[in-house]
Amino acid sequence: MSITRILRSVLCYSLVSLAICGPYIRSSSALQKRQSGEDVVSGVGTRDENGICNDRRLRIIDLANTFPGNVYSRREVRDLKDNFPDQWNLYLLGLDSLQKVDQYDPYSYYSLAGIHGRPYKTWGNAPGLEYKIGTEGYCPHGNRLFVGWHRPYLAFFEEMLQHHVNSLASGAPEDQIERFTAAAASFRMPYWDWAQGEKGGPVPDFFTTPTIPVTWPNGAQEDITNPFFSYRFHDLIPGDFDSKWVNISATVRWPNSNEPNAESQQEKVKESFISQQGNIIGQMGVTFRSSNFGRFADQLEQPHGWMHGVIGGGWEAGAFQGHMWPLEYSAFEPLFMLHHTNVDRIFALYQAAHPDRRMEPFTLSGGSNVFLEEGQTVDENTELLPFRRPSGGFWTVKECWDQKVLGYTYPELQPWNFATDEEYRASVEAVIANLYGASGTEEFVGRQAVPGGFALTNPVGTFTEWTIEMQASLRQLPSNFMLRFSFIGDFSSDPSIDVGRWVRLMPSRGESKMVGPRKKRQIPKRASTLEKPFEGTITLTSHLLAQIRAGKLNSLRAEDVEPYLRDKLTWKLYSADGELLPNSYLNAMSIEIHSTNAQILEDINKPIQYNESTTAHPWVTRGKLGGVQT
Repeated sequence: MSITRILRSVLCYSLVSLAICGPYIRSSSALQKRQSGEDVVSGVGTRDENGICNDRRLRIIDLANTFPGNVYSRREVRDLKDNFPDQWNLYLLGLDSLQKVDQYDPYSYYSLAGIHGRPYKTWGNAPGLEYKIGTEGYCPHGNRLFVGWHRPYLAFFEEMLQHHVNSLASGAPEDQIERFTAAAASFRMPYWDWAQGEKGGPVPDFFTTPTIPVTWPNGAQEDITNPFFSYRFHDLIPGDFDSKWVNISATVRWPNSNEPNAESQQEKVKESFISQQGNIIGQMGVTFRSSNFGRFADQLEQPHGWMHGVIGGGWEAGAFQGHMWPLEYSAFEPLFMLHHTNVDRIFALYQAAHPDRRMEPFTLSGGSNVFLEEGQTVDENTELLPFRRPSGGFWTVKECWDQKVLGYTYPELQPWNFATDEEYRASVEAVIANLYGASGTEEFVGRQAVPGGFALTNPVGTFTEWTIEMQASLRQLPSNFMLRFSFIGDFSSDPSIDVGRWVRLMPSRGESKMVGPRKKRQIPKRASTLEKPFEGTITLTSHLLAQIRAGKLNSLRAEDVEPYLRDKLTWKLYSADGELLPNSYLNAMSIEIHSTNAQILEDINKPIQYNESTTAHPWVTRGKLGGVQT
């Protein structure tokens, strides 16, 4: 029998089996029986170490698992909508169905969102530190487990969503059953690529409309309540939330007040996103050029945090917070999963570009949670609660380092399509260079022709990269803060230019508003002695190039940039509520300007090559609050 006939037979048998057996799991009660009191995360169509599908039924019905290594891709949400209409409609209907599951069900949208933060309840009998239960959530923020922990979390949400998608597909008319069960079998949760800058376009309109058109598997068409627009709480369960959140009946974005009837201001989301696109893609360039995984994880949390502010609002003076901004409520926001799936994809791209880099041990300093102790040393073998593996124990960063073990990949990450590892890696590097501006071509080609400008300091394409390097002593600062950098105008009437934000976004622990530096937290002695400063980097090069184009700066050379930054660069520190904090807080900061040499390669598919050594320019910030003091 030919291989073509074998494949055809497998596919037909797969689809018939799914049509007969129905969806993987039909209800939450069935889920509870399947998991026998222990909640496991297996992903969709997961294979074990030998490439065999863990779920006996999926070995029959999932063609992707017929051959080890080949899994289905999570697609960009606009690609899914435009090019995969059956999956798009199943996704909308499945997400709507999941949001309607009773909130007390452990596999409901409400309960899955609650794993991340509020209502700070133990999930799936996963243990935590006894004195922290009820006051902190499972998600680790402000530490390098951040990207690893979200991987099984997203996979678990995807798995639960898939049950609803399959249930809908199984209800298709007999003559359409193969079509829709095939679409369901290959469906994976999409991502929203918010990191491409202007190339990525505006916020999709279908995120911000109250209703959305769908086509059911039986062909019926209707407008349904848009599951992207907001999540409507069935009940506001007493004790689950606090502050204003106890009275708001649906998730909101940039709300127009703190009142229970507050309405979202969707246009503010769009405006904020457009205003931050340049800063975000600049930060992605800094993130992707990180020389080790630890630096990468630290840097990635910055643009991630900006997007929480862009979507939720509340990080600007006078604005009110939406659910996406405070981390303890953010997972209830429908765009949360789309946002974090892109964070996971960025993580996977970095892994593929640098397969030799791994997570090194580090000591927690200000990034603990319900199962992590302050001062604890964690590594790639640290258990990621509450996510259990089918084979026992909890998932770790090491065990889910390859995303394919959880049953998915991304369009750019399909190594089986390449003859060699070198070709695959070159393809990934080209994706990073072209999508996220790391190649430098768009910024520099033809720039020497700008009158009065010498952006390229060498004919072979060498230029100077400028960054702001920041450190902070977290024990002297609020858990959440935003340091906003601007270029001031030539005149007092000129608007300032936002050139970057350094965000520290952590779940609130009930801090009240303060008017001065807070008292140092009482932490274990070992943690205190090992405390490391919170560090970050913001690139200024794109903004400096814009000033060259405007005729306000001659070049990227130090003799031009130093006095310009000394005169024009300013910064202010804000609370999570967008309120300006007293200047005394800046004493806990150290802000310094650095530069390094960089070279654009002739191959546009190659990233900029940055010199690892940098030159400090202490004069730029010396004597200013938060600047260099020696």
